[in-house]
Amino acid sequence: MKKTIAIVLCLLLGLLAAPALAAGKLDVSQENFMVIDSYWTYGYAYARIDNVGDKPIMINAGILEIFDANGDAITSSDYLNPYAEFLQPGEYTYANIYAEITDVAAADVADYSLTITGKSDKDYATLRLPVTTDYIEGVEEWYSTYNYMYATVTNDTDQPIYDVTVVLVLLDADGNILYMIDASMYTDKAIMPGSSIQIKEFVNQDFIAWYQAQGLTPASVDAIAFVNVPQE
Repeated sequence: MKKTIAIVLCLLLGLLAAPALAAGKLDVSQENFMVIDSYWTYGYAYARIDNVGDKPIMINAGILEIFDANGDAITSSDYLNPYAEFLQPGEYTYANIYAEITDVAAADVADYSLTITGKSDKDYATLRLPVTTDYIEGVEEWYSTYNYMYATVTNDTDQPIYDVTVVLVLLDADGNILYMIDASMYTDKAIMPGSSIQIKEFVNQDFIAWYQAQGLTPASVDAIAFVNVPQE
């Protein structure tokens, strides 16, 4: 399936009359689009987003547009799911957006466009915790077999950390995003200083069938464990 180039938005921090101020800049460095045809049909777009500027920036909005072979719009969605969306210079994160496809067969989807934008925001910063990952296929559980992504998160601070969110991303050897899912702790649960927790999430069978049909093979799991912290 043909893929359009993701649009990258450069944001100037401050007025145009003050050119000395530096820019925050988002770069969509990797993206993948897939059509999952199961009980319902959805188009999913996954993206890795880097802050390649030298100022903090927040992922603000996004839109996914899906087209047929004639270039006519089939559907669109602006419901973007960003994770660790407050990016310092040099940091990256992930986001996804999906749209239901109706009245059109999955085979008629020919193209898509993904746009992700950002804005200056210093109200929050993202605390990132150390995380290690693993991927194990064929885990037998409850009379079924699953492919699991694992993330072990460590609190390397001297304070209990509440409300941790982890995004787990399955990648092939070329960095193609094959699957993405998040897991969150409730606000009344904490990771104590020096302690670790392990999170596991299985890969949906419909997505496994898709990337196998494309000849893509999982090679690694990337994960970001984070808490958004208000800034004074």
